[in-house]
Amino acid sequence: IKKVVIASSETTYGVCFANGDADYHEFPLEEDYDVDPMDTYATSKLCGERCARSFARRFGVDIYALRIGNVIEPHEYERDFPAYVNNPSSRKRNAWSYIDARDLGQICDLCVKKDGLGFQVFNATNDTITTEMPTVEFLKKECPGVKITREMGEWEAPLSNRKIREVLGFKDVHNWRQYVTL
Repeated sequence: IKKVVIASSETTYGVCFANGDADYHEFPLEEDYDVDPMDTYATSKLCGERCARSFARRFGVDIYALRIGNVIEPHEYERDFPAYVNNPSSRKRNAWSYIDARDLGQICDLCVKKDGLGFQVFNATNDTITTEMPTVEFLKKECPGVKITREMGEWEAPLSNRKIREVLGFKDVHNWRQYVTL
């Protein structure tokens, strides 16, 4: 076996299953973020990432860990997204981000086709924030004490997929805005 793709999780960023109203350390959430979850599910995902890294190093194979965001199936846009957008605090646990199931399939395909990266962690999310307010304006309002570490695109998802776009060539095909009328 020369290639393994594993499912990690957005929960590793420490807010999804935190006790109380936890804040992120900084935005955007990128793969080099200091992950520090307090729940066993996210901790198990980090253990999986660490084991994968060890195996990749020991056996000289490619292992790519996908920190998968909240997976959205096509029928969920019309049913669920108006509530997400109208109640943005409900999406904090997902960093106001998501991944369309079809785009996740594209990401998996890109991982299988890309060789020679050794161990890598990739955020598997779509490009855009799930709010009607531009990203930086929204984050300053919703998380005023959290530092923004770099310039962010107007609608860039706080759980950044920049690495997967740059390294694997991911292209967001299923932006929620093309399926939801508010």
